[in-house]
Amino acid sequence: MGKRTFYFVRHGKTEWNLARRMQGWGDSPLIEEGINGAIATGEALSDIDFTAVYSSPSKRTVDTTGYIIGDRNIDVTTLDGLREMSFGIWEGERFIDITANYGEEYAMMLDNPEYYKAEVSQGETYHQVKERTKLAIEQILEEQSEGNILVVSHGMALRVLIFVALQEADLQTHRTETPHLLNTGITVVEYEDGEFRVLKANDISHLEGIVEGV
Repeated sequence: MGKRTFYFVRHGKTEWNLARRMQGWGDSPLIEEGINGAIATGEALSDIDFTAVYSSPSKRTVDTTGYIIGDRNIDVTTLDGLREMSFGIWEGERFIDITANYGEEYAMMLDNPEYYKAEVSQGETYHQVKERTKLAIEQILEEQSEGNILVVSHGMALRVLIFVALQEADLQTHRTETPHLLNTGITVVEYEDGEFRVLKANDISHLEGIVEGV
């Protein structure tokens, strides 16, 4: 088995991102900014020879993946394990309404990841996300013996995967001590000799002048 280099990308900005609605396993279309960001990501990665491409099955990630790879002749494999964290009955709801109606559990989700049980939301816990995203990466490692691998997924899922599951950051404090992953930001992680090493985290230099606020 040789060295494998993962290029993790969060999907482009969507209508629900813009409207400040909870997304999770729910979905909404990419907006123009999200499409442009995905295209710019593809241009930034144009010199990378990808041996494999994986995506969450959510339409926003599949669409983002398509814009990134452009006219490259490469198959895209979707893995359920790369889905965003499920937020159950909160999906599609505005954050302001979730705060007003489910304030205690929502605060627990944000501030106490280790102990968040998703009892009201009926979604997933961080522990469940950690386990299934880690299994997805283990599957990819079994299928790809070497090379550069593009993985397009979601903000919270990728953050838990990269920094908690692969880098063993503390789950309870990861939301304050690890980088927030922005839409179409690139995080590069190298895997060799059984160890994962983050080479670049949340690189958004390619989005300057394309995405608002960059």
